[in-house]
Amino acid sequence: MRHPPPDVASTVCYGRTDLPVDAVRFDACVAAMRASLAARLDGREPVAIHSSPLRRARCAADALAASLGVPVKEDARLAEMDFGVWEMRPWDTLDRNDLDAWARDINGFAPPGGEPARDIVLRMAAWARGLRGVGSAAQDVHVAVAHAGPIRLHTATALRMPTTACLTWALDFGALCHLHIADDGHARLMRWNV
Repeated sequence: MRHPPPDVASTVCYGRTDLPVDAVRFDACVAAMRASLAARLDGREPVAIHSSPLRRARCAADALAASLGVPVKEDARLAEMDFGVWEMRPWDTLDRNDLDAWARDINGFAPPGGEPARDIVLRMAAWARGLRGVGSAAQDVHVAVAHAGPIRLHTATALRMPTTACLTWALDFGALCHLHIADDGHARLMRWNV
């Protein structure tokens, strides 16, 4: 699930910056997240709520976990992309040549001082592999509260699509992406942006 809206202007580039949630919209967004999740769990109970350490995700994860009576497992691999020196700068002030280079090589280009998409793909894949480790059952339900970039990239990778295929997929604040991972490791996208 994507986190609730952060308290920042939509014209600002933010990623790894630990922004507070938008207090005006937080409660309504979390209530909608709870309802969406309940409608899709079909009576099943998650074993845990996994969360990015960034406040905009962790606050929602804490609220969801409390209502479900499950623990929160914070994991830095679920954090948003690090945009380096681009962080907290208006998009229209960023160097056009850098933005063009990023558009040409989403996987390999890193904003100055930041990380490339391929690093996000690798850390999300490592996180997902860990869910299938010792003591984990194939039918376990795991809920993660994370960020649009990592969710899109992980979904495309899990579906064995090019990572660039997912970049234009809309993912609203508080929206759910439901992936089913079969015993053989193949993923199926059950729901997107609900």
